[in-house]
Amino acid sequence: MPTGGSVKHYFVDEAGDLNLLNKRGRIVVGNEGVSHCFVVGLVDLPDPELARTKLEVLRQRLLADPRFRDMPSMQPEAKKTALFFHAKDDPAGVRLEVFGLLPSLGAEAQETSRQTAQCPL
Repeated sequence: MPTGGSVKHYFVDEAGDLNLLNKRGRIVVGNEGVSHCFVVGLVDLPDPELARTKLEVLRQRLLADPRFRDMPSMQPEAKKTALFFHAKDDPAGVRLEVFGLLPSLGAEAQETSRQTAQCPL
């Protein structure tokens, strides 16, 4: 356990997969349904509780916003954006709002990616 220093809060997530072969040992890269990219992102978040509070305030504002009201992911029964943010489920406008909030959280992000020639990154 570290002593005498400040606590750092790191959050890591990935997108895509690194599978090159299927269960039968056949190459699957480039096939339909197989990721063309693999990305790992790391965020150093100085105050996770502040982030949680600001993200919840943003979610409530977006749920009340008529632009998003009828979107399927914004319906509580869908158990998606209405309950928690996740980029794969969030409409583009919601993602932009979340990304716009990040600088006010003091978040520092890094990403690295592995891509094939078909990856749009």
